Amino acid sequence: MKIDKIYRLLPEKLKRFSSNSGNQGKSSHSNDANEQEWKKRVAAADRARDTGRFVDAARLFCHALELRVDRGIHIQAGHMYKESRNFVEAQYHYDVAYSLDPTDREISHQLGHFYKTIKQYEKALAYYQAALDLDPNWGDPAREIAALKNSAELRYERNMKQLQDSVSLTEPGVLSADDITKNVHNALLDGSLLPVPYDDLCVSHQPAFVPTRNGTPQITEWGRGLTVRGISALRGYLVSAVPLDRIDILMDGKIIHSERLTVARQPREKENINIKKYCYNSWVDFTDVEPGQHDFIFRAVAPGLEEVEHQTWRRERLIVAPPFDRETYRNSDAIIAPIDRKSKLSLVEQINSQPSVLHRCNTRSFPIEIRTVAVLRPDQLGDMVASIPALRKIRSALPEAKIVGLLSRANEGLARTLGIFDDIIIVNFPDDPDMHERVMTLENQISLKKELEKYKFDLAVDLPVSANSHKLLPLIQAPLTVGFGGHRKSIDLNFSSYDPTTGCDFVKHSARTGIIGESIALAIDSGARVMRRDDLSREMLVPYGIFSSDPYIVIHSGARIKFTHWPYYTKLAERIAREMGVRVVYMAENEDQKAKISSELLESGMIVYVSGQIPFDHFDAFLSFSTVFVGNDSGPKHLASLRGTEVVSLHSSRIGWEEWGQERGGIAISRRVPCAGCSLHHNYDECAKDVACIKFITIDEVYSAVTQLFTERKKYSDEMLPSAGQA
Repeated sequence: MKIDKIYRLLPEKLKRFSSNSGNQGKSSHSNDANEQEWKKRVAAADRARDTGRFVDAARLFCHALELRVDRGIHIQAGHMYKESRNFVEAQYHYDVAYSLDPTDREISHQLGHFYKTIKQYEKALAYYQAALDLDPNWGDPAREIAALKNSAELRYERNMKQLQDSVSLTEPGVLSADDITKNVHNALLDGSLLPVPYDDLCVSHQPAFVPTRNGTPQITEWGRGLTVRGISALRGYLVSAVPLDRIDILMDGKIIHSERLTVARQPREKENINIKKYCYNSWVDFTDVEPGQHDFIFRAVAPGLEEVEHQTWRRERLIVAPPFDRETYRNSDAIIAPIDRKSKLSLVEQINSQPSVLHRCNTRSFPIEIRTVAVLRPDQLGDMVASIPALRKIRSALPEAKIVGLLSRANEGLARTLGIFDDIIIVNFPDDPDMHERVMTLENQISLKKELEKYKFDLAVDLPVSANSHKLLPLIQAPLTVGFGGHRKSIDLNFSSYDPTTGCDFVKHSARTGIIGESIALAIDSGARVMRRDDLSREMLVPYGIFSSDPYIVIHSGARIKFTHWPYYTKLAERIAREMGVRVVYMAENEDQKAKISSELLESGMIVYVSGQIPFDHFDAFLSFSTVFVGNDSGPKHLASLRGTEVVSLHSSRIGWEEWGQERGGIAISRRVPCAGCSLHHNYDECAKDVACIKFITIDEVYSAVTQLFTERKKYSDEMLPSAGQA
């Protein structure tokens, strides 16, 4: 809301003060008696204010105003009424003071405070802006403006205004003003779900150096912190209005990598058209670097560039650790094979020239085989009793694994009767009465670590819900960890319950620990199974040109996240039709890709082009009766898998194929890149490697997966046919 608009809405009697502003502070009676009376009344009001008697002070300041018009006293009266929560009178006196001199920055600033106090944030923002306009170098209103614009309170006010305005735009009987009034505090109608106008999202970006990936948080023998191993990616971007050329990365004072920065747009920039993001995605080989902590400098380079820490350069201490075992983590897209140091190709060229990986999909989540499991329960007997359901779930999920209990002496006796543990180790982990938590001497820590090393644990399970036993996990040295609380785990659980009367937990402790057992069981087998529909028929596909029971392959070229689309679907479709002699149903969002497909194959019906949205049952039928489905990591490939169709899915490495690969069989194709797990979505231009993780998947690799699954499905179908002489 603009200040001039607010001024136009002031009562006429306040505007009249403005014309007399030249007389402010002058008594309308010049005799000494009136002057003495004025000073007496102001002094009495000051004493009341200084002693915290705000109601009396407000009354006394108004008593002084009976003698003359004075902006300062009106402001004081406004303050006193505000402090005594009489906001109507406070607003009156502030408005009078403002009308007497709208060019005074201080009164605009005070009005900003006032309207923020009474929760009229749009008006507060307008007055703070007026104060800043009067003095552009004044920091206080600038800070208030920035805080308000990012506040939930202002968004709430604007959203509620939008809700109220929308009443008049809806059809009669759909939404009324009474609906808004009754639901103003309802979570569904508090405005938080309404879209925010783009201008309200914009800010004035300042120069900044933003790291987005410098290793992953790990606990190592060289300390706890961001850790890089083998061939790793160091990613980030700089926000700058000055063009930047390249990034230099120094380790312990020596340049180890240099590459050109790629330019990306800066979303939601308010005004500076020169503000851009300069991105880097540096693939660096740390295989031969001495393990331990190292000091890194990341430095932007450009002619005449002024070097400012956190703007054009930044420092970081990272841990360099030995590479992960490639066989153990063979499913991970982030594990890169050693490069050929004699090759003329660069590290990037060698990585991009490596073949993609064809992963067989299933319902298992754990990235490695679980052979030995450590279970922590180093506390009291009651805790062990409550953990029995969880222990049974773990044993049932891992029947072949060796399960070792790390227990207190109090839990040993019961544990030996359960038939769950293959081995038991007694842990000396007593309660400290002063620290109010369990402790372990350094000698016992070293001894326990040595004793546990022989087991080579794959998984450590921390059963206590709210104890500090998680601090023992580094001694176990298992690559996979599960539990509640503490440092980040492989499966990091968070669970709480609140009784509405007491606020206490009400879910049984055995159920809470049971969640740990259930999470392990689900990581072994998610439970996803094929679900077919009996009400679908191939007759639904006749209008599209699918007439017989001959096999066909569906290619679905779309996905919600556009930059992860594989770019070669039209060429794949032609190759399948020509070399395999199998009809292809090519599904696309629109007609744009049709021109890239051979007219001969379209006219002959070997490629059936289906674009736009079709009835769901028809779509479901296409997927359900197809022999093989090929597509991006998208909803349709999950539906095809649900219906039992063999699926070839193409995954960018922005997120793990293990998480979003179809679960009921088929093949997921991905590429191994050091920056796997970037999670880019909205700001995909930060990639700085031209989405190499999807673009370097070749047509040959996808075609190979298609023919492999097609042959397997045909063989299975032939085996299911009745033999000669059978009905």
